[in-house]
Amino acid sequence: MGIQTWFIFLGVAAMTLIVWDGRRRKGRRRAADAGSSMGLAAPLSAAQVSLQAFVPVDEPVGGSVSAEVRKTVVPLVEEGSRIGMATRVLGNLTACEPVVIKGSIEGAVIAQDHHVMVTMSGRVSSHLEGREVSVDGQVAGVVKAGDKLTLLSRARVEGSLAAERLECLAGAHIRGEVVALGLSGGATLVACAQAEPGLP
Repeated sequence: MGIQTWFIFLGVAAMTLIVWDGRRRKGRRRAADAGSSMGLAAPLSAAQVSLQAFVPVDEPVGGSVSAEVRKTVVPLVEEGSRIGMATRVLGNLTACEPVVIKGSIEGAVIAQDHHVMVTMSGRVSSHLEGREVSVDGQVAGVVKAGDKLTLLSRARVEGSLAAERLECLAGAHIRGEVVALGLSGGATLVACAQAEPGLP
């Protein structure tokens, strides 16, 4: 065999290994995704907002106090509009699909019949409205959820909150008022909630 034949043989072998490795990695990724979703009591739907699981941590050798770590699982939001981290919108956004905000919006965000999520890096000022609203970033202004409003642990909200149901995880900060929709006259549940100095 000549040198050219050996090069062809080595090239084919290398390509075979690359394809095999890619398939192996893809299979591992699928198995990990399937395993993590099977570990939950029930599969998450796009309408669910969050699920908490508590993972105990062993006691330290020198101490007698046990610790507990809180893990928040945020569901996948079905396809829809996504505002990226490097995007800044000046104006109003009206959507007939779910919205995920990782960037900054100075104006109203309205998706009345859909889920709206403000991620850790997201910022919204003015008005935020959706059927279900999840906040893990910063919002200033009116937040209105037709069904459920969830404030995740890194949420920083200043303004008026209105929802039929409110879920607030430890670590979220609110400055303003919370109104329950569906109660007679929109009764105020919490007014001027305690906030830390320097809240945006």
